[in-house]
Amino acid sequence: MNATATARSLKRMSRATGELYAAIFLLAPLGFLIGKMPVTDPGDAASTTAALLENETLFRLGMLAEAGVVVIELILAALLYSLFRPVSRSLALGAALTRAAEATIQAVNLILSFVALSAATGAGVYADVPDATRETVVAASMDAYESGVLIWGIPFALHVLFLGLLVVRSGLVPRWIGWLLIAASGGYFLDSLAPMVLPGASGVAEVLVMALAIPAELSFVVWMIVKGVRAERWRELAQGADAPVTDAADSPAASPR
Repeated sequence: MNATATARSLKRMSRATGELYAAIFLLAPLGFLIGKMPVTDPGDAASTTAALLENETLFRLGMLAEAGVVVIELILAALLYSLFRPVSRSLALGAALTRAAEATIQAVNLILSFVALSAATGAGVYADVPDATRETVVAASMDAYESGVLIWGIPFALHVLFLGLLVVRSGLVPRWIGWLLIAASGGYFLDSLAPMVLPGASGVAEVLVMALAIPAELSFVVWMIVKGVRAERWRELAQGADAPVTDAADSPAASPR
């Protein structure tokens, strides 16, 4: 592939990465916040179920948004691996696998929303179940859903850390964006782990992750859409990664005279 074609391909891939990342910024709040907010902490099982039924359409739209996020996350994992593989295959693979793991946990967590919705509406196996039992299932499912969000936040924090390290090492994107991503990964770790080990600090962790993550990820997204990775630097890294490794035993200095 010639230099011009490579530059065009990298530009398209970078823009697609940024645009898909931006799409997550739009879909994630609908799926994880707006769609779930009416039923996240209503106080008891009965009011949880009533809140879900009152906001059923919004809840369903939130589920659809979550499904969209899962698909985008998997595509992003592949795109980011392709873009940063020349920097470090092992680190790029780690970033891809942790992002895919996050998406997988999100997909599994979405099952809990289906369970809550079915129990609340009395669909399927819940048709002949007493109201009190269905309400308990709804509340338990939503509690478990909240725990699932904390769990998928851990591989995502690891992904952001790997991505930040790749950016800092590569020179493909300004290094200051990489340092912002590394700092954001610390916020994500704290946000996921605080409710488990230090519940009283959960509110502070939520504020901290917003303060760190939004500038970091937004900077990365804007750069990828507007500028993209540096094609010349990418080619240098790719050529270095593909260069054959010469065994010391095969070198002239090591050959018997």
